[in-house]
Amino acid sequence: MFSLFPLFSRYRCYVLASLCLFISIPSFAQSIITLYANGTSAAAVTLHYADPVRLAQVVSDSLKQRTVSETPYWLGSSLSTATEPKTKQALITQLTQLSQQHRDDVLVSDSFANTAQWLQQHIHHQRLPVNIDIDKVRLNKADNPLLNGNYQLQLANRPTSVIVIGAIEKPQTITWQPRMAAKEYLTQVTPLTIAANSEVTVIQPDGVIQQHPIAYWNNNHNDIAPGAIIFIGYQSLFHNYSELNHAISSMLINRTL
Repeated sequence: MFSLFPLFSRYRCYVLASLCLFISIPSFAQSIITLYANGTSAAAVTLHYADPVRLAQVVSDSLKQRTVSETPYWLGSSLSTATEPKTKQALITQLTQLSQQHRDDVLVSDSFANTAQWLQQHIHHQRLPVNIDIDKVRLNKADNPLLNGNYQLQLANRPTSVIVIGAIEKPQTITWQPRMAAKEYLTQVTPLTIAANSEVTVIQPDGVIQQHPIAYWNNNHNDIAPGAIIFIGYQSLFHNYSELNHAISSMLINRTL
């Protein structure tokens, strides 16, 4: 007599095996956020979303992961892609070549080399021009984009310093002071002879680029926020560094706190 039991047993084993295979395969997430909820000094966590997700939802979920008591420093918080800026390595190569070309002037050579080294060590991802402040992304549709892909979100802690970089021997970290202008910060460093002397470029913590006058004839007070970068441009009668200065300042907006 024909029995269905062996057939049923084989079918049951097939179904169970298929079910186990299905369970073992991780679900595909269309948006993966590497989150630094407590600043870059703390370990990262990963947020997975099976569908594209709004920035406001991601920021809200990120705040739940934050364990420090202080409110995030929204001005310095950032959203970046998972890849580094496309022009980063080309800029570093250019600075390295300039360092070699100016070997007869040790300070200038070191300046180019140290700027290249700083960019290599501190610029890792392409920062996106979006606001992270939870109140703004909730209220303004334009500030609440749909995210689909891999990103890095940084909820920054309020820093206590600013960075001076560019036409000095090496980048320096200086204690931030309220109402202190760029010209006053520069009294604490020694600009090179090829340093721009009428204005500097300030990259505020939100990535906004500003030109701040520093000469006696155009001096005008502009506030500098904690965590800003003061970039002293290169200027020479024999070399046109305008494109280089633009490339460096454009790269510096990708720094995250």
